Amino acid sequence: MDTTVKRIQENLGVAADGVVGPITIAAAADRLKVARTLLSIQREVGAMPDGVFGPETASKLFSALGLGWPSQAEVRSGKSIFGKPGVESNLVSITPPYPLYFAGKPLKTIRVHKLIAKAVLTALEEVLDHYGIDEIKRLGLDKFDGSYNYRKSRGGSSLSMHAWGVAIDWNAAKNAMSMKAGQASLSRPECRAWWSIWEKQGAVSLGRARNYDWMHVQFATL
Repeated sequence: MDTTVKRIQENLGVAADGVVGPITIAAAADRLKVARTLLSIQREVGAMPDGVFGPETASKLFSALGLGWPSQAEVRSGKSIFGKPGVESNLVSITPPYPLYFAGKPLKTIRVHKLIAKAVLTALEEVLDHYGIDEIKRLGLDKFDGSYNYRKSRGGSSLSMHAWGVAIDWNAAKNAMSMKAGQASLSRPECRAWWSIWEKQGAVSLGRARNYDWMHVQFATL
């Protein structure tokens, strides 16, 4: 557990000594935007609220900070840190750091699960820093095609990761589900940095992993 705690502390920017004290608790609570108590942290990440920072709390806080997201199967069980699908209180609206467009119309905000909000904002900020607005427009990295949507996976019977607000689609017109590498615009060499930025936040590209649905990025492992 010490290694997990040290990773958490490194992510929070506090001394990585493997010991959970008041400074670590305060930093974690501030990151999660809850009261500065261990109980409030445990409730927020879905751990047993027993006031003890044990392996379960460490594991769930690790995931909540974007250091390791649950699997699709865990998400669909409804028992992961993301909770049940379609829960309005789990969703937040975030303002992207550069203009996004849906069907050609500008967006002010996008809705995602509250636990991935910081990771999404961080990724988009890094995209802006790396590419700049002109290159973002040229590559279609400003074409947003959906995040939260309570629906089943296309062609499947299970709920999509979109039903939890932990998946985002980009530039669907040029990255259709059936397109392979070389066809999909997001598979091009100039988009490698785009995917590296998302993967740095623990997100998964179905295109990179399985060579289909290149529009799709999700905060759940396969």
